[in-house]
Amino acid sequence: MLASTLVLALAGCPKNVKQDAKTGEDGKSDGAVELTMANNEVIARGIVTYPGGDRIDWRVFELPKDQVGTMNVKVVWTPPRPGLDLQVAVLNQWNHVVQETKPLPRRSKKRKKEITVENAKGKYFLQIYAPKRGDAAKYTVTVTFATAAPVDSFDWMKESIADPPKLAAVPPPPVDCTPTQFDKKNPACASVCPMPADPAWPACAGVCPTPPDPAIPSCLESMPCPNPPDRKFKKCTPADFPPCKASMPPEEKKKNPNCDKYCPPDVIADVTNTAPDGSSTTLTMGAGKTDGVDKGWTGEIIDSNDRTIKNSKFTVTVATNQASVAKVKLPASNIPEGARVRLRAPCVNR
Repeated sequence: MLASTLVLALAGCPKNVKQDAKTGEDGKSDGAVELTMANNEVIARGIVTYPGGDRIDWRVFELPKDQVGTMNVKVVWTPPRPGLDLQVAVLNQWNHVVQETKPLPRRSKKRKKEITVENAKGKYFLQIYAPKRGDAAKYTVTVTFATAAPVDSFDWMKESIADPPKLAAVPPPPVDCTPTQFDKKNPACASVCPMPADPAWPACAGVCPTPPDPAIPSCLESMPCPNPPDRKFKKCTPADFPPCKASMPPEEKKKNPNCDKYCPPDVIADVTNTAPDGSSTTLTMGAGKTDGVDKGWTGEIIDSNDRTIKNSKFTVTVATNQASVAKVKLPASNIPEGARVRLRAPCVNR
């Protein structure tokens, strides 16, 4: 009852509160609350409220060890008033989104969403959040897991094949050579590479041997993705690599395919100081290199409704670890108290 009253109070409050003003450690992925799966089920309950300053909850759990199957995620929520939305994202151990619920149309009365993840295995995160400024709700997220049925397989390579009997008083016919019926003494095998491949045999030049050797280019086509992943292995997909971050060194970005067309997200920061400079104003903003912001980023001043203030565009000229500085061609009197800025990276692919 107290929790429901809190959601109602916060959702109805007109005061502009920062989305994380009252969030706990579970407001970030590294503070996610650990859940334990029992009988192939996990249940998470809580409250998120954008206007109350506790917008996001993170949860983390692991599926049964060495099992692969179908994972179903269902969220049911109770908002303080009709039409409020709630979102759930499912992320893998690299914080890569694998599935996410779809936003509701405006004024929808729906209070339940459901998503399914096939071939699920290992560790997953749940990000439960209020998507819009007015959204808030008391929620229950239920995760169920069904192990995939094993598939019977027949390995014909393990079956022995008897040679046909020789004909009496008749010369044996020429023996064809195949990778599985290979004899170095057979002249027909001169141009055949046996299975498994023999690196010393001339016909096996360039063929991946057993065990495979990553120094041979053809092995890179078939070898599994190693740990840590290496993009020269063809079976390594972007999902095997960690997400690209603006703070990564250049040499690490070159090794990560997620950084090929990476453009860091916009950064919203508070204006911490304004200094009049004639008809312009020097801004100091509470975001710097630790947030990925650097010299050359562009930005604009936004009001409390996230709308751009006219003639407020600027370029960052100085960036420290915790702050950045820029000059805007706007008098200080035209900058509202408590203003924020939207900072944007100078990406080629925007």
